Amino acid sequence: MKDLVHQTRQAFYFSLGFYILAIVLKVLYFSLADVLISIALLLSLLWVVLVLREIMMSTQLSTTERMLLCIFIVFGNVLAGVAYFFFIRERVLGKK
Repeated sequence: MKDLVHQTRQAFYFSLGFYILAIVLKVLYFSLADVLISIALLLSLLWVVLVLREIMMSTQLSTTERMLLCIFIVFGNVLAGVAYFFFIRERVLGKK
């Protein structure tokens, strides 16, 4: 589980980096931007699945909190990821 904890954060940061790079390249009219957006979307899918796994395996959350967090992560994507990794994740994993 500890390896997945690290890989989840790493996948989120890579996804965020690819989104930023793709937006910059799109503004500068580079054709590579579309490929980078596709890579960012795939990485987003990966970290969303890993975060949903963390949420479902957490013993710190009630069923209602799990459901709300899952909806928040799926529909919020990048903004929800920032909120999750900086404010919510410690509670989900049971760290202080």
